Amino acid sequence: SLPSRPISIGMDVDDTVLFSSPGFHYAFNNTDGPGGTNIYGKRALSNDKFWEDLSTKFDRFSIPKLSARKIIKMHKDRGDKIFFITARPAVKNEKLTEILKYFFKLPDNSPDVIFSEKTSKGKFIKKHGISLYYGDSDSDISEANEVGVRAIRFMRSPLSNNRYKYHPGMYGEAVLENSEN
Repeated sequence: SLPSRPISIGMDVDDTVLFSSPGFHYAFNNTDGPGGTNIYGKRALSNDKFWEDLSTKFDRFSIPKLSARKIIKMHKDRGDKIFFITARPAVKNEKLTEILKYFFKLPDNSPDVIFSEKTSKGKFIKKHGISLYYGDSDSDISEANEVGVRAIRFMRSPLSNNRYKYHPGMYGEAVLENSEN
């Protein structure tokens, strides 16, 4: 169902192209702080240091999803331009861009990861002329739909520690078979 000419596509990162639960697992369960406390506190996702560590250190422990490798290869072979858009906050010295280029064998001149800073990805999808967006969360699908872009749902790994905002098919979107791996 893709046009014969190359297009720009967008892809979410966490639970879409990367199984990034190892970094999140550490954030929620570490006892590396004073007296065996969590170094990120009781609300790790609200701690800027966690987001910095995730994008500069922990992504090296993420596992590229096989289904994402196949989809990205198909789009590379078509000559499509591939953008990665994550809701994560931007941090200095992020390594996520480098890691994604390495894992998915993307050229050095591929666009850097776009960090939406926990805001809607829709404006970035529209700004970069993306005509097809892949994501796992309900917000990935709804935000693409809001700007008139077709969205395709990736399934999350059954081992993912992300249990929120996830109702595959809720918006009538296509859901990729076997994309949990």
